[in-house]
Amino acid sequence: MLIQLVPMILVGCIGYGLKRAGVLGPGDAKTIGRLLTHLALPAVILRALATAAIAPDLVYLPLSALLVVLGLTTIAGLRLRWLGWNRARAGALITTFPTFEGGALGYPIMLLAFGEVGLSRIVLFDLAQAIYLLTVVYCLSAWFGQAGVTARAVGTKLARTPFFWAILLGLLLNVLGATDALLLGLLDIVSNGFLLLVLLLVGMEFELQLGEGWRYLLLALAKVGAGLGLGWVATMVFGLDGVERAAVLVGSGLPPSLLTLIFVQENQLDTRFASSFISVAIPLYLVMITALLALPLG
Repeated sequence: MLIQLVPMILVGCIGYGLKRAGVLGPGDAKTIGRLLTHLALPAVILRALATAAIAPDLVYLPLSALLVVLGLTTIAGLRLRWLGWNRARAGALITTFPTFEGGALGYPIMLLAFGEVGLSRIVLFDLAQAIYLLTVVYCLSAWFGQAGVTARAVGTKLARTPFFWAILLGLLLNVLGATDALLLGLLDIVSNGFLLLVLLLVGMEFELQLGEGWRYLLLALAKVGAGLGLGWVATMVFGLDGVERAAVLVGSGLPPSLLTLIFVQENQLDTRFASSFISVAIPLYLVMITALLALPLG
């Protein structure tokens, strides 16, 4: 697994280096982000789900994700009671802590480690988290930012999220068996650039406030550690093993979703806190998940 992750880390470093050298700037990061959000990521999800062998008992994957995100939300809420942070930083924590960055990290890791089967399993796991992120977390972020949030706003957020529709369409195509060589060939072409684009973007978004680095490291340890612990409990409760157990553990320990940066910015919360937290959590997660996947998960 380490050999498979090293190229990913190197591409991320290239993205960071290109940003530091001024070759790529904020405008380029936004363009790459749009390509991922509206094209590459939906194509990867659609192909994985449309061609996967999906059994009824795989419903335990999204149920596991729901258990984990509810647990992480509870932990974050309890921490806020004694941290004494201002509203902007508290809102940034409650927005980031319960979420997973599946598209940028979880999907490529499961794809490299277990192939298309592994990718399909983590996409199913991520389904519940994606809905939770775009509803509950979105509402919490808006509340801390003192912005008005309505059912219509939540519905609009879901309707404008391409990967959400890709999940639903992929499941529908799977049930109907409506895939052919032309569709799969098109999806292959579009999704081939997914790994390169997402890893470049992760490197470009890397940012850290060095003076408070140890604080973010402790917070990242708490986030990844609590997620892995809750994920392990979920695998025990639902009796998951093999690739399904790996998908839950890889997914549960993920750093915060990059999409939360948009929520934090929209609601005028502490953007520097959120970006620094994510930047520390990503390399920590890669180290921990590499060690975890070296262990037998069957």
